[in-house]
Amino acid sequence: MMKRKLALKRLSASDLTFFEHHFRNTAGTKQKAFNLDRSVFIDKLFPSLPETVGSGRAVVTLSIYGPGFAGMHLLQRKVLKQQKNWRLDGELIYAPPEAENRYAVLRKGDFAIFDFAGEAQPSSASMYLVAENESVDGGIHAALLETYGGSFSPHVSMVELETEDFRELVSSLALPDGHPVNDFLDLHVLEDAAQGGLEGVVALKARRKGRGVSGEEFARAKVAAERIGRLGEELLNAYFESLKTQGNVHDFEWVSENNFVSPFDFLVKTDTTSLRKVDAKSTAGPFENPIHISMAELLEMANGTEPYDLYRLYTVSERYGKLRIAKDVRAIAKVIVDKLAILPNGVTADAVSVKPNVLKFSAEFVIDISAEPELLD
Repeated sequence: MMKRKLALKRLSASDLTFFEHHFRNTAGTKQKAFNLDRSVFIDKLFPSLPETVGSGRAVVTLSIYGPGFAGMHLLQRKVLKQQKNWRLDGELIYAPPEAENRYAVLRKGDFAIFDFAGEAQPSSASMYLVAENESVDGGIHAALLETYGGSFSPHVSMVELETEDFRELVSSLALPDGHPVNDFLDLHVLEDAAQGGLEGVVALKARRKGRGVSGEEFARAKVAAERIGRLGEELLNAYFESLKTQGNVHDFEWVSENNFVSPFDFLVKTDTTSLRKVDAKSTAGPFENPIHISMAELLEMANGTEPYDLYRLYTVSERYGKLRIAKDVRAIAKVIVDKLAILPNGVTADAVSVKPNVLKFSAEFVIDISAEPELLD
């Protein structure tokens, strides 16, 4: 799975003057920028950035959420190196006209959660502001302080966040509906929406209360979903290789590796004469996430002469995945195809989403490419 580039920044007094309200109301040293600690921003998130921009700068689309329930404030700023320091720089950040005091509540010691997008250099960043003095932020501010507070010092203002660890932290807080930080709970819902899932779109509308999904975020979700699909097939290929070595299947072919429009992924020869078609349905999320099946796959399932099996891979990562198998789904595929046949002339369904509990799946077992897989029944 593509690693998200998340970081947590504890705001200093000089960071606060990036906001026009604090610049105007703060005495002494002022700067129109956020400092970005090199040990995190460069060494961990964007190691090739010094080569990429040299003495130049990277223009970044900055989406600011919070404090509190405040929705997206969209700006353009720059990331650049000044002397030895990397900074998020540019014009002062003015509060939007409809919320003139939006950033006034921020204080030294508050937090900014960054979600950067881009490979060699940042192309966009979502920044979630968490203010101790904003009532709906109190719980997450306390949790961030308890979990990460010990990592900060006068010389360290930024730490990298591990996606799943941070997601678990947010999940444990039960933040109120509509709180922007709940976006980090939407990763698997976004995956479903990126694959055309109605359930994912409906869930996002309900959770985000009109804040929507940016083009950058949606594009990243699509790339991540495609990557998970590929990883699932790679895991399954390694799994079948092991089964073949053990003599538990006679042979197999990874069909979709060379034919991207194949309506199944693998052709498995269980003995010298028996064939089964296999399709990998992979998700980074839990087993219960909807399964997306194209019309081409449905027709192959319903009309093919060989049994067609669905292999549900979930919690998929680069070296690991859980697996449950639904064998020979021809009967239910025929029911679905027949139902779709009554659509008006000229109307075609391209795909369907199926809840896993509609199908009869085997017990769960694990594929780990560093270990021997369990035997296939």
